[in-house]
Amino acid sequence: MESGRPEDIRVVMHQHLECKGKKIGNELFVPITLLEKGYFAEKEWIEGQKLLKIHVSKARYSEINQYDFRGNYLHYDKNGVENWSVEFHDGIPKTVYPFGTYFNPSTIAQYGLQHYSLYLKNKDEQSKQKFLSVAAWFLQNQNSQGGWAYQFDHAYYPSRLNKIKAPWYSSIGLGMAMSVLARASYLTKNTTYQNKALQATSIFQTSSNDHGILAKFEGKYSFYEECPTNPPSYILNGFMFALIGLYDLHKQTGNRQAGMLYEDGVRTLKRMLPLYDLGNRTAYDLTHYTTDGGYPNIASWGYHVTHIHLLAALNSVEKDPKMSETLQRWKGYIDGKMAR
Repeated sequence: MESGRPEDIRVVMHQHLECKGKKIGNELFVPITLLEKGYFAEKEWIEGQKLLKIHVSKARYSEINQYDFRGNYLHYDKNGVENWSVEFHDGIPKTVYPFGTYFNPSTIAQYGLQHYSLYLKNKDEQSKQKFLSVAAWFLQNQNSQGGWAYQFDHAYYPSRLNKIKAPWYSSIGLGMAMSVLARASYLTKNTTYQNKALQATSIFQTSSNDHGILAKFEGKYSFYEECPTNPPSYILNGFMFALIGLYDLHKQTGNRQAGMLYEDGVRTLKRMLPLYDLGNRTAYDLTHYTTDGGYPNIASWGYHVTHIHLLAALNSVEKDPKMSETLQRWKGYIDGKMAR
C-alpha cells in the first residue's frame, strides 16, 4: 500500500446504500457497517488481539462422524428448551404461541432428547427422570391412529399455501417421538415404548391429503411432510428428522416396515438434495417450486446448520459419495465458500 494522506471518499453500494469511506494511497477503505448491511456480513472484534474477523455468519456446526441410535442425539446436550417460549405443565413443556398455548410434539421430544443426552454425558438422575417423563407423555397421549396430532390450525407460508386445519400430523413430531421412544426402550429394557412407536408407521404410509404425512415427489419418491400442505411444501429439516426417527426405531426393533420407510426416504433424499442447494446456502423448503412463489425460501443460518447436522448424521450411516460431497459443500457455505 502506498502511503499517503487519507482522503474522504463517497461509497455507494448496490445503488442504494451510501456512506463515507477513506482513500489512502491506492487503497480504498469502507466501514464494516456498510458490509454488514450490503452483504449481511457479521463482524467479530477481538480487542486483546486487535483482530477483526468477518464472517458470512457466526453460526457454527458440530461434527457428527458416527451417529449412534442409542447415543447423544445430534449434540442435544447443548440444547436449552427451558429457555424457549414454553410453559411447563407437570414437567412437560407447552409451547406459547401468539394464538394460544399448546403441546407441540416436536418441542416435547426435543426436551426429552436434550435430557437423554445430558444423562449420557453426566449420569444425572434428574435428567434421566425428565427424559422418562417425556417418554411417558408420548405413551399416554398417543391417539388411535398411532400418532400425536397437532391441535391447532397452522398457517405455514400463508402467502403461498392454505392454512392447515387441526388436527394434523407432522413428520418432525412423529420422527422425534420415535427417537424418544426407541431410546426409552433401550434405556429401560421395556419394549412397550418401541411397540407404541411402531404404531406411528402407518401415518408415514398415509397420504398427506388423507390425514397422513406422505407426499410423492415426481410421482414416485416418498417424502414425509413436516407440514402436510396442498401442494406439498417439502420442508427439508422435518423430513430428515423423520428419517432419523425411522432409523432409530428400525435399529432398536429390527422392524422391517420401519426399515423400508427409512430406505424409501433415503432414496428420496439422495434424489432431492440438489434442489435445496442454492450455491451459498440451503433452501428451507421447495414452495418456490410447488407454488407460484417464484423465489426460494432461504433457510436461516441456524436452519442451515441444522441441515448440516442432520445430513451428517444420516451420511455417517449411509456413507454415500454424493451425500458426502453435498455435506462438505454445505459446510463450506458457513465459511463463505460459494459453489463453483
